Amino acid sequence: MKNWLKVLNFTLKQAVNGSKFIVSTILVGIFIIAATAVSNVLLSGVFDDDSNVKDLKAAYVINETGISIDSDSFVKKHQKDYPFLSIKEISGISGKKAASDSKYLNEDKDLSVVLEITEDKESSNLTIYIPEFSKIDKDDAKDFGKDFAKEFKNSKIKNTNVSEEKLNMAISDLRFKKVIAEESDSQEDHDFLSSTVSIITMVFIYVLVVIYGQNIGQIISMEKTSKLMEYILTLTGPSGIVFGKVTAIFCEAVIQVVSWILCGIGGFAISNVIISQKSGTNEKTIISAFMDMLPEGGISNNFIMLLIVLVITMLFAFLFYCCVSALFASFAATAEELSQTNSLSIMFILFGFFAATYIPMITDNSEVFMIIMRIVPFTAAFVLPGDIVAARIGIVPWILYMMLLIFFTVMLAILTGRVYKNRLFKRGTKGIFAEIVSSITGKTISKTSDFEDKEQVSSNVTGGFDYAKIDKAKKAYTIVGFALLALTLGGQTIGGLIGNVIANLIAAHKHISLTEVYKDTTNISIINIVIVYCIACPLCALVMKFANDSVQKVKGHVSKSLYIRSIFAVFPVSIALSYFSTFLASILSGGEAENATIGRLVSDNNILAMIMVSVLAPIFEELVFRKLIIDRTRRYGEVMAIVYSALAFGLFHCNIYQFFYAFAMGIIFGYIYVRSGNIIMTIVMHMIVNTSTSVLYPLSPQLLQYFQYVMSVLGTISIIYTIIKKDISFEKTKDEVIAKELSPIAFLNSGSVLFAVISLFITAYSLIFSH
Repeated sequence: MKNWLKVLNFTLKQAVNGSKFIVSTILVGIFIIAATAVSNVLLSGVFDDDSNVKDLKAAYVINETGISIDSDSFVKKHQKDYPFLSIKEISGISGKKAASDSKYLNEDKDLSVVLEITEDKESSNLTIYIPEFSKIDKDDAKDFGKDFAKEFKNSKIKNTNVSEEKLNMAISDLRFKKVIAEESDSQEDHDFLSSTVSIITMVFIYVLVVIYGQNIGQIISMEKTSKLMEYILTLTGPSGIVFGKVTAIFCEAVIQVVSWILCGIGGFAISNVIISQKSGTNEKTIISAFMDMLPEGGISNNFIMLLIVLVITMLFAFLFYCCVSALFASFAATAEELSQTNSLSIMFILFGFFAATYIPMITDNSEVFMIIMRIVPFTAAFVLPGDIVAARIGIVPWILYMMLLIFFTVMLAILTGRVYKNRLFKRGTKGIFAEIVSSITGKTISKTSDFEDKEQVSSNVTGGFDYAKIDKAKKAYTIVGFALLALTLGGQTIGGLIGNVIANLIAAHKHISLTEVYKDTTNISIINIVIVYCIACPLCALVMKFANDSVQKVKGHVSKSLYIRSIFAVFPVSIALSYFSTFLASILSGGEAENATIGRLVSDNNILAMIMVSVLAPIFEELVFRKLIIDRTRRYGEVMAIVYSALAFGLFHCNIYQFFYAFAMGIIFGYIYVRSGNIIMTIVMHMIVNTSTSVLYPLSPQLLQYFQYVMSVLGTISIIYTIIKKDISFEKTKDEVIAKELSPIAFLNSGSVLFAVISLFITAYSLIFSH
């Protein structure tokens, strides 16, 4: 996407210099200033006829209980709440009559209330009457009544000559309080806030996409055949054009939105001056009312930080949906087609909104589903703003999720560029989704003519490349990347849901809590076996089938000496890198992170855990990371196939403790499989390594330590001997692609990048929240 900044600069200048942009910014800004100022003034109540309870000057008390009330103590205690208050007792008249006839109230009639205290067999009763000429409203009178009722209770206690503490203890009931019940009201408030912000976000994005989506559609579709497009194509590629133009429209929106926010701040400041001059205080404002609704914790207590985070989140959500609009607009060449593609982008907005709204309701705010929705960009755009306001996530998770959203946005821009390139001079919207899929996988859906094929072959030979091999390699590595993504997401999502069901069934059967279920090593082993080996691995193998045309079975031979040396060599490398991983994790987490789950699996004397670690893990992992991956990638280069499978093996573990030594083990296992073609050999090697930890450690940690010492010495000797002997070799394959061309194909295709990003995200998340 080189030179996309030039496209951005050119398009942005055209947009902001137009009269439409200037006029709309000014008119909407004036409206926002007026609306904010008026709303803030009305909310403050500065022009209301009702007075604030602080203005209360007289409270007339009709006490029929015979209990003496210390009025002076009440006035003194609540001096801050009612600075002008005086309490007067009257008798011989009902409260209703006193409130309806002004002759019974001596002074301050317009700022007064009447309190009537009566008693019956069961309790004392307080009734408040507001005189018809009083400006005190019902809510304020009710608040005052609650304060006065507490004072009356204290007076009753004093008349009994018993201390307040002892009397409260004697008359109080024994209440059984559930923490869950106490949290439910707060949770409902958080859900309401989150859903409300989601609706506001949807309206915000919808309005912006409707306003700016037309511009995106026009610049993407209408300029395909213009002379200007021919000039721009000389500056950059299709992806650069799309990303530059979409970012330009996004920047145009940002300029206007920021301008309107500043107008809103200006309107707020103007209204505050009016409120201060009118009432002498500005405590009740839009911001204070909004902050009162927010829960404690997170960044909700800092309005400026909250505003910045919300604006950033909404703007990047808008940028993502701008790219969605651009993707569909790439298929349009006429106004009619553009209206069709715009409706598709609106449908995706509505899909994301309804999913973000109803999935939490259906799943009862399941944490697993919430994490999925924060990862998936279509729903993250609506979920993240609500989660920030409701204090469901902190600033660090927000940064991680935003990085994912930005990553998906860039990937979507690249995908749009590919579609745009294919559709540059085409018309019609038929086959939109098929073409999108083909752009993702790199598989073409249309064949060129025989003449074009011959021209292509000729240019390939002349240029020193075989583009057919490159296309096949790209397809193979992309599908493998998506298969690994299915492996990771299958384990984390589908497997996670089924694992949660299993955990609940175990909890119900054994009558224990979920926490106790996840503490039991047997239960953890059962859940992991189902998630990884029964769901994720078969799902990965199913996706791998789409690259079966690249399968090249490996046949070869490895000497016994090299095989044994390879087994020994695994130990010093893995032990050293394991210590390095623990050290690195300690630095990154401030010494608080720990690998509790893996530690429990290998340290507990549990037969099922031993079988899982020592037998099942080596079999399934070798079949996936050596057999399935290398069989499909070796034909394009042995070294790249080994490095790719090893890196995927390290990332798959999704924790920093296993990444480095798993990568090193993957290099050694991969080389043995490439040279031998015998998957049994690598499974046995893997079993030896895993068994040494999962079996020896529970039996005797000291025995494991001695074993590791011996194997480290033998391994070091083996490594040195192998280097001296130089019996490591690689063969040139039939369809080999040079490393310079193969590296970006293998690691920068959409499937591999998505797998890497998701794995690294889970790794970072587990490191941060593992303590």
